[in-house]
Parts: sequence; structure tokens; C-alpha cells
Amino acid sequence: MKLKSSSFKVGILTLVALTILIFTILWIKGRAFSSAERIEVHFRDVNGMRAGSGVQMMGLRVGQVEEIIPVIDGEKSYVKLKFVITEPNITIPKASTLSIQQSGIIGEQFLEITPPRTRTLYLPVLGDKIAYKGDPVQIKLDEKYYDAGFVKDTRVLLTKAIPVEMQENIKTTHSYKIDYIVNMPGLILPEFMKGELITDNNVKKLRITPLDDAAMHYPKQTSPYTIIEPMRLSNFMDLQYKAAASLTETNMKINELLSDQVIADLKQSVVNINELTAQATTTMAKAEKLIESSDKDLDKLMDMTEKFTNDFSKITTLVSDIGNDPNFKPTLFDATKALTHMTNNLNKILDNTDAKQLGNDLNIIVNNISEISTSVNLMTKDKKLKDQLLGTVEKVNKAMVDISSALEVVNSLNAEQKEEVSKTLTDVAETAKNLRKFTEKLNKRFLLFRLMF
Repeated sequence: MKLKSSSFKVGILTLVALTILIFTILWIKGRAFSSAERIEVHFRDVNGMRAGSGVQMMGLRVGQVEEIIPVIDGEKSYVKLKFVITEPNITIPKASTLSIQQSGIIGEQFLEITPPRTRTLYLPVLGDKIAYKGDPVQIKLDEKYYDAGFVKDTRVLLTKAIPVEMQENIKTTHSYKIDYIVNMPGLILPEFMKGELITDNNVKKLRITPLDDAAMHYPKQTSPYTIIEPMRLSNFMDLQYKAAASLTETNMKINELLSDQVIADLKQSVVNINELTAQATTTMAKAEKLIESSDKDLDKLMDMTEKFTNDFSKITTLVSDIGNDPNFKPTLFDATKALTHMTNNLNKILDNTDAKQLGNDLNIIVNNISEISTSVNLMTKDKKLKDQLLGTVEKVNKAMVDISSALEVVNSLNAEQKEEVSKTLTDVAETAKNLRKFTEKLNKRFLLFRLMF
């Protein structure tokens, strides 16, 4: 009986040892004794993770990795990873992010589960446009709009109470603070988005887009989760090396650009700009003094021009009175281009030399007065003086038109009338000659000043 009792105890001990051994082997291989569903996801690289590694959600261990199997298929090769949630009442939300993390630089690796986070954007309060809790969130992917989430909450705030960087784009007194969640698996959005409230098929939706309106692609995957591929330490170091090389190159270029000579040149440029500004101020002061000192000459110019245009008016009146005679009306109707008739008729009344000289004088006078007017307009703010010069130019132009039109009927005048008109034109020619000399003198004064400065 005693022997039997010892054998029984040895058997029990052996059974317990085998049970512990089996449990240990299964634990080492990563198989958990749980009836929960086994979840399978695919990574291109698990960065050295092994079966038995933990599964965490928001920093808490909720399960473990059971199996890791590589699948070799050329460029489409991947790693099949199976894990199980061992904690009760834990459900992985749709579109949760799965990533391989590491506690510290050389610490234990684990599978991190991150539920979709709540995003926030601000919109102006405009009319009846408002997003309610549960309304769809729409986004454009591959030139087509998809419902990718839902509105979690909407609140109305004073615009001045929202973040300062958001206030610039909202011009209304109140604004909407809209919290939303994007739960499309595989869709990775930029950190900041912009949005608008729309109505699509009588359904109110929140449409979101990247700040830079960059095109986004529809995620091509069958997993209900968003997989974030791990970065190997070697890849990380390569990126750090490239970043350091770029920074070194940038520093070298900055040092080249900001050499002592460049800095000295910049300082000298600032000094030159200050001197140039001072010279420009002095130049404008001199310009004002030139205009002030030329007031009398300008008045004389306008008086002479007034007399000159009056002489034109006499010719116009004389010829117009003659033109009212029925005998001369056909000549007025048969007139052609004004400038051609003016030259031909002047040649018939005066000798060729005087007519040609008068035409040249007229053109030079008009050009001189126009240039003087331009110079004064650029160099003074005196509106009255500008208006006077403008009126003078208009009078000269009108006189040119009047004399051109009036001389069309000169050919029909009798000898006595032609002699009277010829005398008047002789006076005009003399006046034009004097006025030309004066305008040339005054114009040279302004031109010299403009060339000097």
C-alpha cells in the first residue's frame, strides 16, 4: 500500500511537470489560452518581432502575438502576423492603427493598437449650415468623393475664443468647433485639414480636404485596420546621416553666402541706399525750387501761347465768315485730309520757305509745350499749375485743328481776301518763331535738370 502510494505520487508529479512544460512551450511560442478571435494582419517587415511579444492598446497590455510567418512571393512578399486579445471586453475599433513599437532603444518590441483619434476643425457660422452629431464626413480620393467618417460633436463658440491661428480665416462673430473621426481603414491624413459644410442628395455632410489641396489616393487594402510599417534602425540611421549631410551642406552654403566680404557689401549697400535716399530728397527739393523760379517764365509761356492761339482764332474767324458764303460751301464739303490741305494752302498764300518754316515751328512749339508739361507734372504737386499747363496744351491743339479746317476754303478766296489772310499768317508765323525760341529755351532748362538728377 505504501509502494502504491509512492507510485501514485510520482505519477501525479510527472503529470504536473508535463502540464507545466506544455504551458511553458506554448507561452514561449506565443499561443495564449483564450477563446477570443485570432486576428491576422500583414506587414512587409516586422523588424525582428517574435511570437510571444505583447499587444498594447493605449499603453495597456491587452493580448499577445501568437504567430509570425513569412510569405515569400517575389516583390509581393510579406509577413503574416497573428495575435489575440486576451483581456475581456476589449474590442479593436475599425480603422485602428497597428504599428510595431519598441520600449526604449534596445527594449522589448510590442504591437501597438491606436484607435482612430478625434480631429477638430473650425468653420464660420453661416446661415443654416451646421453639422450635427453623426453626420457623414466626406473626402475626395482618386477624383471621387467617399464617406470616410462621422461628426462626433459640434459646438458654437465666439470666434475670439478659438485658437489665434484659426481666427484669421473666420470673419464671423461666432464659429463652429467640429470634432470628427475618420474611420476608413488604410487612410492616413495630414495633421491639419480644412473643411466646409455641404448638402449631398439632401444629406448634410462635412467635406474635408488637405490645406494645400493635394490629391489623395484611395487606400488599397483588405484589412479593417491601418497598418503602419516599422522603420528599421539602419533605415533610421541612414535618414539621420542624410539629414546631417544636408544640414552640413546648408551650413556651408550659408557660410559662403554670409562671408565677411558679403556682410561688408551688405553694410555698404545700406549706407549707399541711405545716401541715395538723402540725394533723392535733395533732388526733389531742388525740383520744387526750379519750378518756383520758373513760375514767371511759365506764365510768360502761357501768355505767349494765348496770343498765339488768338492769332489762329482770327484766321479761323476770317475764313469761317468767308466760308458762310454759299459760293464757298461746296469747297468745305469737298475737303480732304486737314494736314495735307493746310500745307498746300499755306504754300499758295506764303512762299514755300515761310510755309515750311511755319509748319516746323508749329510742330516744335507743340512738342516743347508737351515736354514742359510732362516735366512739371513729374516734379510738382501744384494742381493749379498742372491744370494751367494742360489747358495751354489743349488750346494749342485746338488752334491746330481750327486752322487746318479753316484753310480748306482758302483756295476759293479772291486776291484781296488772300492778301488779308496772308498778312495775318505772316504775323502768326512771326509769333510762332518767337514762341518757338522761348519754348526751346524753357524746355532745355527742365531737360538739363532731369538729366543731371
